[in-house]
Amino acid sequence: MDLASLSDETLLGKVQALAEAERFCLIDLLVHLGELDSRTVCQRMGYSSVFAYLTRCLGYAECDAMRRIRTARAARKYPSILRMLAAGELHLVSAAMIAPLLTSENHEGLLRKAARRSTREVECLVAELSPASAEPRDRIRVLPSMSAAQQADPASKPSPNAPACVPAPSLELGLPAGAAAPDAAIAAPVVAVDTVRADGRVLFAFAADDQVRSWYEEARDLLRHRFPMGRMEEVVGEALRRLVEAERPSRPGRRKAKAVAEGASDRCRPSPSPGAAVTIDRRHIPKWVKDEVWRRDSGRCAYVGPDGVRCGETAWLEWDHIIPWALGGGSKDSANIRLLCRAHNQAEATRVFGESWCPRRRADP
Repeated sequence: MDLASLSDETLLGKVQALAEAERFCLIDLLVHLGELDSRTVCQRMGYSSVFAYLTRCLGYAECDAMRRIRTARAARKYPSILRMLAAGELHLVSAAMIAPLLTSENHEGLLRKAARRSTREVECLVAELSPASAEPRDRIRVLPSMSAAQQADPASKPSPNAPACVPAPSLELGLPAGAAAPDAAIAAPVVAVDTVRADGRVLFAFAADDQVRSWYEEARDLLRHRFPMGRMEEVVGEALRRLVEAERPSRPGRRKAKAVAEGASDRCRPSPSPGAAVTIDRRHIPKWVKDEVWRRDSGRCAYVGPDGVRCGETAWLEWDHIIPWALGGGSKDSANIRLLCRAHNQAEATRVFGESWCPRRRADP
């Protein structure tokens, strides 16, 4: 299929039409899946359940199969779920997450609350309505050492973000915390902790309030250039390193000098000594300009599309000259500086200078 000849408008229209068709195909699948779930045909075909049929025969991932089964079962009781899915007011993940909480008395109100909400917002809604449970205690646990088989086979080594000794969270499967999977327990194997890992890897576990999560997410986005993967170990480790360096009593002189340097205004730089060479860096953006632009753009990408949609991305932010520096644009006027995410910064550079604007153009994150 040759799509290179399509115009941008045609391509967007086709994607929107395909997304709408996908929603209606999903509705059709859920209706038939609900009927299939009420019969025993899967057992007769050699599958222990509908879940086993979807994963083993049709090739669905466990979490995708579970979400469809949960939503199909709930939709047989509350058909308004299907109407909301078809209208784009509810997505499959949200429907699967709130399905265990729906009753004949509350389903209309809960579905309205979940309409057009993000996954994070629906998670908060589910947490508010789920039975209270004790918070996990703070702990730091040494991870188990890898077995000889894992050391011999690199493909079998667990990822640092998903160690084999930690079961997969229920919310990642579209379920409220503590909920069990519908036909099979889907969790990573538990490995006994018997020896200390040679690389000193440990597992941190603690509960925190929403403010701490907000700080973490903001820090992760601010550090995307340094840590593209945004792993928790990298973000939290960098925050702790900076805190220790700033608070360590043994080095007060360095801390004071650093504070003075960071607080100095770029407007009050000393004049060069007589006879010294003067280098004018018009591209350098003073700190006071960056501070003003950051407040004005609310720390988000300021690009606005032709339909009035603002990007608003908070990660991979870069300082952009509206009138490019190469074309004489200044850096000491906040009106000529804006925050753009990397994708829109590169797109603007390409629009102004052409496709060959930079031989070392950076790849998308």
